Amino acid sequence: MSPLEIALITLGLLLLLLFSGVHLVTTLMTTSLVGVFLVTGRMTTAINVLSMSAWGSIRDYMFGVIPLFMLMGLFANLSGASKELYDSANLMLKKVRGGVGMATVVANAIFAAITGVSIASSAIFTKIALPQMLRLGYNRKVSVGCIAGSAVLGMLIPPSLLMIVYGSQADVSIGKLFLGGVLPGIVLSLAFCVTIALTAIVKPKYIPKPEPLTEDEKKNFWKIVLRPWAMLILIFVSLGGIWMGIFTPTEAGGVGAFGAFLIVILKGKFNWKTMKDTLLSAVSTSGAVLILLIAASCYSKTLSMAGVVNMFSSAILGLSLPPVVIILLFMVVLLLLGCILDSTSILLLTIPLMVPIVKSFGMDPVWFGIVMIVAVECGLLTPPFGMNVFTVKAAIVDMPEARGIRVEEIFSGSFPYFLTMIFVLLLMIFVPQIVL
Repeated sequence: MSPLEIALITLGLLLLLLFSGVHLVTTLMTTSLVGVFLVTGRMTTAINVLSMSAWGSIRDYMFGVIPLFMLMGLFANLSGASKELYDSANLMLKKVRGGVGMATVVANAIFAAITGVSIASSAIFTKIALPQMLRLGYNRKVSVGCIAGSAVLGMLIPPSLLMIVYGSQADVSIGKLFLGGVLPGIVLSLAFCVTIALTAIVKPKYIPKPEPLTEDEKKNFWKIVLRPWAMLILIFVSLGGIWMGIFTPTEAGGVGAFGAFLIVILKGKFNWKTMKDTLLSAVSTSGAVLILLIAASCYSKTLSMAGVVNMFSSAILGLSLPPVVIILLFMVVLLLLGCILDSTSILLLTIPLMVPIVKSFGMDPVWFGIVMIVAVECGLLTPPFGMNVFTVKAAIVDMPEARGIRVEEIFSGSFPYFLTMIFVLLLMIFVPQIVL
C-alpha cells in the first residue's frame, strides 16, 4: 500500500477510536499495530517491531525525571508550601487593587516551579484563593477565571511535565527546554497581572478596593513574606543546578524530591500514612505518563515506517509558504485540538509530524517546543474540554461560599486569560529571543 493509503486508514482508525471514547494508550497501540501490519503484511512482524519499540522507549536514564519531579511536587504540597507562597504574595500585593488576584498568579508561578502540572495548581488554589476573593467582594466570574487562567503556568514554568514529554519525543535537551521556559513563564505571569489590573480599571465593580493591613500583618510582615524561604531555596538549588551544569535534570529531580521530603519533616507534617499516599500518588501519576510515552513511541515508529512523516513534510514544504505562516497554521491546528484533547495527548500526536518540518526550516526545536506548549495549554481554558475549568468546578463542590457557580461562568471568566495567552504566543513566535 502507498504511504497515502496507510496514512488515511490509520488516521481514520485513530479518530474513530478517540471519538468512541477509547483510552489514548489503547488507541495509539491499536493504530500502530494496524499501521505496521499494513506496511509489512505480517502480524507477527508487526508485533515484534512494536514490542522492540516499546521495550526501548523509556529505558533511557532521563525518564527518571518524571517520577522524581512528581514526588518533589507532592512533598512540597504536603509541607504546606502552596499556602505559604500564596500568603506571602498576597501580603506583598495587598495594597494593590486586584492584589489578591495578582497574588494568585504569583503563587501559581512559583508553585509551578515545584509541581509542573497545571491541574494540580487549579485544584489547590481554588481552595486557597477563592474563599479570600469572594470574602473581599470580587466578582465570582473574575475570581474563578483568575484561578483557572493562572494555573496554566504549571505546565510552562519548569520543571514542566510537557517539556519532559516534548524533549523525549523530539530528541531535544530537557535542560535547554527548562531554561527556555523561564522567560516566557515570567512574561505570561506579568501579562496575567496586567489583565487583572485592566479589569480593575475597565470594570471597577468587579474588583473591590484593597483592604488595609491589619495590626497582626504589620507586626509579622516579614515573617509571613519570608515563610516560604525553604521552598524557594529548594527551587533555586534544583533548577539552578540544571542551568549551571551541576545536575542533569534527573539528578535535579532527585535533589528536589529529597529536599522537599526534608522540608516535610522539618515542618512536622510527616507520618507513615501520608508518606504511603504520597508515594502511591507519585507512582500512579508517573505510570500513567510513562505508558503514554511508550504508546507514543510505537505510534512514531509506525509513522516513520509507513513513510507518513516524509509524505507530510513534502506536502507542507510543497505549499511554498513562508515558514512563519506554516508555524501559524500549526498553532491553529493545536488550538483546535485543544478543544477535544488533553495537552499531553496533543503533543504525542503532533510532535512526530510537526517537529521534522520545523527542523527542516532550520528553526530551533527548543523554541518551537516552548511555543507548542503554550499553544496546547490554551486548550486548558477552551470548551468543551477545558481541564482547568472543570478542575476548578470540581474543587468548589464542597465550598458553601462558591455554591451556584456554573461551568459557563468559569469559561467566561477565564476568556481574558485565553486572549492573553494568544498575545504572548504571537509575541514568542515573532520575537523568538524571549525563548532563546
